[in-house]
Amino acid sequence: MNMVKLLSPDFAIGKVLVAGRSILEIGALLAARPSTESIHLARLIMQVKPAHTMVRNQNLINLYRMVRYLNRSALPGAIVECGVWNGGSSAMMAAACRDTGVPRSFWLFDSFEGLPRPTENDNAIERDSYFEGWNKGSIENVERIFRKLELPLNHVHFVKGWFDQTIPVATVDQIALLHIDADWYESVSLVLNQLYDRITPGGYVVFDDYGYWEGCDRAAHDFLDSRGMPRAALHRVGSMGAYFQKPA
Repeated sequence: MNMVKLLSPDFAIGKVLVAGRSILEIGALLAARPSTESIHLARLIMQVKPAHTMVRNQNLINLYRMVRYLNRSALPGAIVECGVWNGGSSAMMAAACRDTGVPRSFWLFDSFEGLPRPTENDNAIERDSYFEGWNKGSIENVERIFRKLELPLNHVHFVKGWFDQTIPVATVDQIALLHIDADWYESVSLVLNQLYDRITPGGYVVFDDYGYWEGCDRAAHDFLDSRGMPRAALHRVGSMGAYFQKPA
């Protein structure tokens, strides 16, 4: 039996596990830091999970706060997400724009057909566990969570298709935050090599899968090495996730 498939949020057991973990994490957040912000973040998270995102609570909070920081800093550029699923993490970032009164363009790249097949640059467990339609989201579900949170869709650009076909020809020219939730080595590498030079100095690259899928880790390390940046530039977000800031 493919346990990865069984436990993925594409199926009922996976959804229950994501929801249960999220509730426990929200309880811990409110107990540790009871505040107006914590309550606001908890409400947002409960609205986007488990149907619209698999991103862990700590990572969602990091994205929200990072966008707020960029808005306060008036750093120009769009929010770009590569690997959207059903739009929960995009909605968290859009909520940060709404809450700070700073509109930004959102570019959302996803096949909306599920993950591509992992390659030899990924581990055997990923290759052995792969199934077609793994993490298949939809534009309709993204639009649904944006409307539910009363977030504007007029600045959202949906780019449907495989990354190697869509990202090289994308017309987004300035990026403030690049969120990479692409799992595999080839996908993460392509996103970095194609889009990093469009990031505004001082902007951020955020990895959702760092520390979980080894292909993502390798792609991040190889890219930093190729650009002469130390691996120590990566800041961890809990046990799964990391980010670095483009030098000013």
